[in-house]
Amino acid sequence: MQVHEQFFRTAKKYKKKLAIIDKTTGKEVTYSRAMIGTLILAKRFKKLEQKYIGIMIPTSAGSMLAAMGAISAGLTPVMINYSTGAADNCRYAQKKCGFTTIISSKALVEKIKCPPVEGMIFIEDIMADVREKEKIGAALKTLLPVPLIRLSLPSSPEDRPIVILFTSGSENDPKAVPLTHKNLLANISS
Repeated sequence: MQVHEQFFRTAKKYKKKLAIIDKTTGKEVTYSRAMIGTLILAKRFKKLEQKYIGIMIPTSAGSMLAAMGAISAGLTPVMINYSTGAADNCRYAQKKCGFTTIISSKALVEKIKCPPVEGMIFIEDIMADVREKEKIGAALKTLLPVPLIRLSLPSSPEDRPIVILFTSGSENDPKAVPLTHKNLLANISS
């Protein structure tokens, strides 16, 4: 089983239940809305012709949906640590993993006074640009059984990294920590 498959199984089972409480925005997201957001972002992210995508968003609905959208698009999200030298950490991760696009948040960038980094796109802009047609298409897709949803999404070996975390780099350069489907599913199971 893969992480995004487990997400869709859980989300379909608990559609109307609360999935995310976003302390940064005060929003509450049901599993149904989380599935729709994930599918919209996955479709958008599939258009990027790269293997990795940077994500520099605080722990929030936006970061969860961006990461799950990336995984569902067959991309490996690279979670960039912004606690120390955000712009430098962005460029370091881009160079280390070979990607250009970084999904970030305007609110975060302003709060931490991070200068613009080439390739940075803001989650607020992505979500503001979502059209009704995309929402309806994603909502209809969530009505499909999980195996059919799963068939429409890319697959990857269970031992391939599906997310890369970067440490803060407090002692040296940040270290890349790759996690596989097996790693994350073992944590979920625990």
